[in-house]
Amino acid sequence: MGITLIRVTIMYLLVTISIRIMGRRQVGELQTTELVTALLLSEIISMAIENNEMPLLDSIAAALLLVLFEILSSVACMKSERIKKLLHGNPIKVIDNGTLKQDDMKKLRLTLDDLLEALREKNCFDLNEVQYAILETSGKISLQLKPEFRNPTNSQMNSIPDDYGIVCPIICDGKRQAENYPSCNMNDKKIDKILKQSNISQENVLLLTADKNGPVTLIIKEK
Repeated sequence: MGITLIRVTIMYLLVTISIRIMGRRQVGELQTTELVTALLLSEIISMAIENNEMPLLDSIAAALLLVLFEILSSVACMKSERIKKLLHGNPIKVIDNGTLKQDDMKKLRLTLDDLLEALREKNCFDLNEVQYAILETSGKISLQLKPEFRNPTNSQMNSIPDDYGIVCPIICDGKRQAENYPSCNMNDKKIDKILKQSNISQENVLLLTADKNGPVTLIIKEK
């Protein structure tokens, strides 16, 4: 039992470090090589955990080799457009200037139901509103609506809102997030003033967010 726990701990740390090295993509955004690496890595880890007779160093070496392959392929894709197209493919238009590209959809084995579902996920329920739809290499579909169906921008409406920067958390579950201070022009002195004005202690704050204009949201912990 003790050996199993040690092996699980080591492999857990190895996988965590490996994923951090490879990047932060979500599952739906994985490229082909990244998905293959993730599948093989999970298989190696499960074998190492289930079979205590399997040398642990062999599993670690195989996992690190997979991570190395992924890093090398990423570097190669950055250096060579040809390798990038070979490993990841190209984005393909399935709707071009309002015209449905049926031949390309057949090549991609993309059904009309799949396309309509992807459009609905983008809050588009009418195919006639789409000017361009592109199947990205990640498998997701990007779209651009026809001009008459696009939301007007602030510049088009001659209304430019004030820019207060990004809203960022400065206290989460009673703990200050000092790394976010520069993004919202905040410091400890200002936070102390906000807490004093709200007549609340820091330990009782569930969430406090702010932008460059000041505090935005204050949520107090439930007793």
